[in-house]
Amino acid sequence: MREVTRRELLRAGALLAVGVPFARVAFAWAGTGENLQRFVSRPDLKPPKVTVLHASHGSAPGYVFTAPSSGPGQSGAMIFDDSGELVWFHPVLGKALTDFKVQTFRGKPVLTWWEGKDVDGVGDGEWVVLDTSYRQLARFTAARGLPGDLHEFTISPENTALVTSNELRPWNGRRVIGGVVQELTLPDARLLWEWRSLDHVAVEETEIKAQPGPRFDYFHINAIDVAPDGNLIVSARNTWTAYKIQRRTGRVLWRLGGKKSDFAFGAGAHFEWQHDVREHPGGLVSVFDNAAAPAEELQSRALLLRLDEAHRRVTLAHAYVHRPQRVLSHFFGSTQLLADRHVFVGWGGAPYMTEFGPDGTVVFDAALPHGGQSYRSFRFPWSGLPADRPALVVQAGAAYASWNGATEVASWQLLEDGRKTQVVPRAGFETKLLPGSATRTVAVAALDSGGASLGTSPTVSV
Repeated sequence: MREVTRRELLRAGALLAVGVPFARVAFAWAGTGENLQRFVSRPDLKPPKVTVLHASHGSAPGYVFTAPSSGPGQSGAMIFDDSGELVWFHPVLGKALTDFKVQTFRGKPVLTWWEGKDVDGVGDGEWVVLDTSYRQLARFTAARGLPGDLHEFTISPENTALVTSNELRPWNGRRVIGGVVQELTLPDARLLWEWRSLDHVAVEETEIKAQPGPRFDYFHINAIDVAPDGNLIVSARNTWTAYKIQRRTGRVLWRLGGKKSDFAFGAGAHFEWQHDVREHPGGLVSVFDNAAAPAEELQSRALLLRLDEAHRRVTLAHAYVHRPQRVLSHFFGSTQLLADRHVFVGWGGAPYMTEFGPDGTVVFDAALPHGGQSYRSFRFPWSGLPADRPALVVQAGAAYASWNGATEVASWQLLEDGRKTQVVPRAGFETKLLPGSATRTVAVAALDSGGASLGTSPTVSV
């Protein structure tokens, strides 16, 4: 059968029960109210404000990574700290950005995401890799003319890219959308391996109860994970199943959940319409259990499950829910198991991002403005030193300094007419400094905690 091009796949239009309503929101920034951040030194950046609902108390090290895709402010990739202060923002206009996170490539930390167009859950875009100076290392799309899908970009231990795509095939007088996994080389994106759901999973496994439309998204692939044994875990939202796939042959080794589950489920361990399934060492599996849409439960949960492969049984280790707001997230969502056994949850279609301690207590909770959402949200350690220079703007006699993405700035040194004068502690993303009334030109130097200069702004006339 011939390949279906990305143009043909996007012509498929609206899908049935895919649950990713990017088409309903604007990707350009909007809104001028209190929920919009503005900076004198970076007027081009207008991200949404972040409200910290539960101040950090014993949270894991690192920053919060999210990608607002609706509500006030620009869409884009955002890093913020535990006080809600912006660290780095990369806006995108006219398209969506998803799956923003830190990964390791060739032994070094990198930022990765997907960006592109989306029509009701079918994405056509590119994956991006940046280094710690925010310089682009790679930008690529799927192989064989298929669309680069928004749901997953995982860098494997072999430094290859595991990404999601989709295809169309004839089925019962209609067209069915199948999920595709591709493994590509980095950074040149040569195809190494491919897995297609329609070759291994029957359409009858779908949990969609409604009458299929002319183009039927029976599977809806939304996560790929490299399991501890080197095989792959593939999550399919619309079959309520996570599949373990043999890396070499593509054979389905087992099904977790759905109509043909190979595991018996203990009390509270079931999930429906799930996202972000990951297998961890020691038989632990993390899942974001949307339980919607349509609604199967009263609220969504982040789950840690105990998987007994020998006896083919799965039990509930812990379930995390958002309180006091009861969240039923109809789309998106992520469950991140941190190294200290904390769990960081992105509530997807709801605006919250929550970190739980090992005993389930909330140690951090934050929210985007009303109407805000992010496909996934995470916590990662990160150290960034931008390749560009600090920004400086003088307005009404005051100097405003910032350096988008610089994580090691502790203070700002003011340079007045070429002379070093005052040093002002960093006061969030943007710091205000006051030159003397006789000063004619100013610049600023970003200083680290030891007083060493990290970078100097251009000189500006007062």
